[in-house]
Amino acid sequence: MGDLLKTPHEERDRIVIGALKECTTKASIEDTFKRYNINRVGERTDKLNRCMGSPQTFFSSDKISPEDTYELTIQMFLTMSWKLNEIYDRMGLGVASV
Repeated sequence: MGDLLKTPHEERDRIVIGALKECTTKASIEDTFKRYNINRVGERTDKLNRCMGSPQTFFSSDKISPEDTYELTIQMFLTMSWKLNEIYDRMGLGVASV
């Protein structure tokens, strides 16, 4: 029943995040963003973070540019460790279940 209450924006986000979860290269990530007309670096970074379960990221420098944050986020995404966390969560072995 909750699906009936989703706005078009929420539905689009769900589709984009689903498409991102299938990406395994930087080129496929960039193609996905182009396909869905997502051009702003901040929005791209946000979508990748949401796809990975919104990880906490700590930077060793005082301040980095949005472009550098995006590049770092892509590298974190491509490690695919977030997929392992999804599997653990489904098995009840995630941090939330401890």
